[in-house]
Amino acid sequence: MTELLPSLITLAGFLIPAAILVKRRKARSAGEITHSLLIALFCMFGGLVFAGALISLLGESPAVLNSIFVVIGALICVIGQQWFQRKRA
Repeated sequence: MTELLPSLITLAGFLIPAAILVKRRKARSAGEITHSLLIALFCMFGGLVFAGALISLLGESPAVLNSIFVVIGALICVIGQQWFQRKRA
């Protein structure tokens, strides 16, 4: 089970933003939910880029810490996306 922990934490980098984005949508149609899931996927990719940058700067680190970096980066992307959405509206 411990070898699955980094993978599960990285998966949380998609599931947490997806839950936040779906919850904040007013309309719950299939198209809106799909759009939210796609944005959550892009946020996870942003988290992977954030984690990759930190890994390059910090050097070798444990796999669990790298996965936590992915989640933190994905949450930063969600916060930025929500901020831009409010600013635009």
